[in-house]
Amino acid sequence: MALARTCIALTTAAVILVAGVAAPASAAATSTAGPVTAGLTITPSVTAVGGQVIVVATATNTSASPVAASLGLDDYQYADQVFTSVRGTPGCTPRNLHHLIYCGIQSLAPGATAGITLTLTAAAPGTDSFRTYARITYTTDDTFAYGTLTIR
Repeated sequence: MALARTCIALTTAAVILVAGVAAPASAAATSTAGPVTAGLTITPSVTAVGGQVIVVATATNTSASPVAASLGLDDYQYADQVFTSVRGTPGCTPRNLHHLIYCGIQSLAPGATAGITLTLTAAAPGTDSFRTYARITYTTDDTFAYGTLTIR
């Protein structure tokens, strides 16, 4: 499923049946350390070639004051997928480099979450690993969340 990380908690939201095999409908991972925490949700986390998938990367400010935050979504198998849409929440204008989609948020309020939503069409069977990073801008206190899309 996802890479094992001590800072990541992987939860399964639901179960669906794909091609006769039970699979999680959505996988969500969230980091647990840092003033700005990364989150990642892949829905569904298992699909067939041609299936539509929504990947949501988030950065949440867990500190008591507003911060400038950086959010990124890595997809190293991007050539195997067809990106149909990339959008950000207000204040997050994604820059799409295909293997990296990122944005900067000028002022992320305490407790607020910013996000990038990637919609893709699964183009080839296999697995596609995603990584989200989030941090206070111009620092090195990155937090990460990991997830895997399986295409049958």
